[in-house]
Amino acid sequence: MIGRWIFIRGQAMGRRGWLALAALFIVALIVLMPLRMILGLTMPETITARSVEGSVWGGRIGDLNAGPLPLGTVDAGLEPLPLLIGRPQFAIARDGFSATIAPSRIIHANGSVQIPDGLGGLPVTSVGLGDFSAAMADGQCTEAQGTLSLTLAALGPLLPDAITVSGQARCEKGALVVPMRGPQGMERLTLKIGGDGRWQADLTLAGLPQETVEALKSSGFDTRPGGIGIGTSGTF
Repeated sequence: MIGRWIFIRGQAMGRRGWLALAALFIVALIVLMPLRMILGLTMPETITARSVEGSVWGGRIGDLNAGPLPLGTVDAGLEPLPLLIGRPQFAIARDGFSATIAPSRIIHANGSVQIPDGLGGLPVTSVGLGDFSAAMADGQCTEAQGTLSLTLAALGPLLPDAITVSGQARCEKGALVVPMRGPQGMERLTLKIGGDGRWQADLTLAGLPQETVEALKSSGFDTRPGGIGIGTSGTF
């Protein structure tokens, strides 16, 4: 009897009913779409993760890496409004960090990220972000704003304290550039990131005692106008 009733209802269902059923089916597919699938289709190869779980609207990404930045395990979800203009972007968050990521773009990043392997030849231990946003298009920096800071471990027994430098991000000649200074203005570091993934970092220290200067020269620093410095570079 139940089977006969379903059959009769199916025969009686009009065009509007079938459209409503199809719409519900599409909505169900979207709601239940795996986060892993959308990330794989929209994010560049520089975005990697150990695991991706959950739906596109509310999932979890294990050991997320954005280029050289290990962001850790984050909660993630697709933001619906940017889809109206064809831009998929994801809100991600964990304790001490939040941001929105999209293809070739990071938006309103706040918090800190630990860097266990340093930054090239510099002993960078962490990166701090204050309302930091940056975008790349066709290999060029098109937008950059907010604050970026780097904390460096002690450079030797004569400089036992960590050094923190910070500055405002900007686009310059197609590259993302962040000129940073320490609290006293004696430490300066310039970070440049190109749209091709190549980066350069140059650290200059001024006002150091001669014995400290000589010790740092023996570890790779060279003489600069007004102080000593060291440069390093790499590719994301």
